[in-house]
Amino acid sequence: MSRENVITKLQIGIYLLNFVAVCLVAGIMTYSLREIVEVMDARNFLKAVQVRPWRPGTILFTSVTCYLMLMVLSGISQLWEGRGKWVRSMIMVGEIGFCIGTTFALNMNYDGLVLLVVADMIRGQKGGKQKLILLLAVTGLYTITDYNLLGRYFGMVPWDSFISYFSVSTQALLRGTRSIFVSMNLVLFILYMVLLIQGEHREKERIRFLNAQLESANLKLKAYAAEAEKNAETRERNRLAREIHDTLGHVLTGIIAGIDACITLIDISPEETRKRLVKIGDVTRQGITDVRRSVSKLRPDVLEKMELEKALTQMLDDLSHNAKAEIGFDNQVHPLKFHEDEEDVVYRVIQEATTNSIRHGHAEKIHISIHKKDQWLTITVKDYGKGCEIIEKGFGLRHMEERLKILGGSLEYEGHDGFLITAKIPIRWGEEYDS
Repeated sequence: MSRENVITKLQIGIYLLNFVAVCLVAGIMTYSLREIVEVMDARNFLKAVQVRPWRPGTILFTSVTCYLMLMVLSGISQLWEGRGKWVRSMIMVGEIGFCIGTTFALNMNYDGLVLLVVADMIRGQKGGKQKLILLLAVTGLYTITDYNLLGRYFGMVPWDSFISYFSVSTQALLRGTRSIFVSMNLVLFILYMVLLIQGEHREKERIRFLNAQLESANLKLKAYAAEAEKNAETRERNRLAREIHDTLGHVLTGIIAGIDACITLIDISPEETRKRLVKIGDVTRQGITDVRRSVSKLRPDVLEKMELEKALTQMLDDLSHNAKAEIGFDNQVHPLKFHEDEEDVVYRVIQEATTNSIRHGHAEKIHISIHKKDQWLTITVKDYGKGCEIIEKGFGLRHMEERLKILGGSLEYEGHDGFLITAKIPIRWGEEYDS
């Protein structure tokens, strides 16, 4: 059984116990007054108490009615818990009023109802300020309902006066019965308060534990955010490095090859030299534009202006013209049109591979092919340069691998009899390609 269920049952027990006590005290008072009237001893009774008591029927009706209203307000208070402090305050005032009404109807001969009201009120109080107000209210309530303090001033008839017309043994029994009800009420109230305080303590511990977990999660989140930001910065630096390396490497290789050709031709054919210099200028300006767009996180300028196949053809023609290299391009995929990120990778891989062939392999003949099988696009770049027995991955090869890895692709290469690069990309073939 959960602690909440135990607390609820204790509260119900307190209500039932007090209901029986109210009915018992009110019944004895009503019975005593009627017996006094029956034996014609009202004058002596009034002379002894020096006050005029309520009518017998009024005592029983008022006390039971006020107590039942108190129980109804208590039930409403629990159903409407959390509806707002003003609603709670109005219900609290009503409970105190009916508690005082019941106690006065009993001529202050039973004050156990105060504990009942306190048990109900304290369950819904949160915070030190509200509990201070509750403490003041309880102190005032006890003061008002204590017969020894204010009973005579309010014209209340003491309990002993009501039971004085019973036999001595019956008087002892009635006093003992009332004391038992008072004691049982106090015991149930203490148990109720102990469970309530334990529950509140455990709730505070649970909240403290959750706060500690939340703080730990916040620290981990901050560390993760810092690490993510650092990784993002690293990826961005690598991206810019790849873009600038690919663009500058390709452009500078073409410029160097073109200048070497111009040096050779300047004495033989000045007109051809002039044409080559104009071409070199065009390639240089295009390279500057690509570098600027790379820094601005955009794709190569040439892919913004034309389709991928035309862009590759133009790039290879420019490189072939400037470097005096024979470059063959065999494309078996028509149309050569994919998503932007895929086209960027295809363009950059071919650009970097051909640039490396001329710069490092001094190749005069290069063959490039593009074909597909199932969902895979395969790019091969084969040059007939000096090759490389021991391959040490430089900036270009690493960046080609990084680009392909982003799309889930792979890169293979070998340096016997020239240099061969094979790149595989899982293309997202869609309606645009199928059409």
